[in-house]
Amino acid sequence: MSAGKPVSLPATLPQAVREELRRALRRPYEIPGVVLSSGLLVTACWTLLPTGVVNWLFRFHGPVAFAMVMSLWIYSDVLTTNVLGDDPARSIAALDDPAALRRLWYARNIVLWLLATPLCAVTAIAVGVYSHELVAAALTVLWIATVPLGALGFASWVGVWFPFHVLPLRYRWARRRRWWRMLVRWMILRLIPISLVPLLAVVLTMPGLLLWGTATPGARGSRISDARFGSGLLLAAAVAVAAWPLGHWYGPRLASRRQRRLIAFLTDPDRG
Repeated sequence: MSAGKPVSLPATLPQAVREELRRALRRPYEIPGVVLSSGLLVTACWTLLPTGVVNWLFRFHGPVAFAMVMSLWIYSDVLTTNVLGDDPARSIAALDDPAALRRLWYARNIVLWLLATPLCAVTAIAVGVYSHELVAAALTVLWIATVPLGALGFASWVGVWFPFHVLPLRYRWARRRRWWRMLVRWMILRLIPISLVPLLAVVLTMPGLLLWGTATPGARGSRISDARFGSGLLLAAAVAVAAWPLGHWYGPRLASRRQRRLIAFLTDPDRG
């Protein structure tokens, strides 16, 4: 990455969110593209694939679970892990200031949340109306609005240890003789969020799952009440609300300690 004009960093979180939102709504529309393509992909898989394949692909089942799965697929993208390589100039400028770097990451998460949550929430309510499960659908919206967001703080650590450059395929193809280090590393890091984000979401939901598991001891497979379902989701939401700032508290500090290595990587696109 060649030297350019000085990079300005947002002084407040609202300013950072406004800048990130403007960036998201300009070409190449990366975040809206991820939200729409992931939503369409999970819808196609859920409705068109055989039941056995759907059960293998998705851990959550049932009508209202569809919106939960959709939200996880949207968040299971490199947008949630490649927090430094996606914007190298501003990342380098903020590396020695954990508060500024944290502000950038919060803004990125919030913009993704603003675009993803309404789509998934509307889907949950629509499915709830169709299946006559309005209470469960409303509670599912609570999960959608909190738990995936809570996973993003910890998911960002991947981008601190293993960032990668967002490069056009033609750039990578022009350097295809070095494909093993560049291409394979790039593919692995693109695949990591697919398993990492759902895993983190399950961990954050675990207190609620344990609560549900104690609802009807000895009655395996029985349906839990809406009150018990809501209590479990409230517990999961509380854990996620605490997890989001906790993950982002440590990530920028880790990046600051690895500043020299990260600058060396982020200023050299040929490293992939």
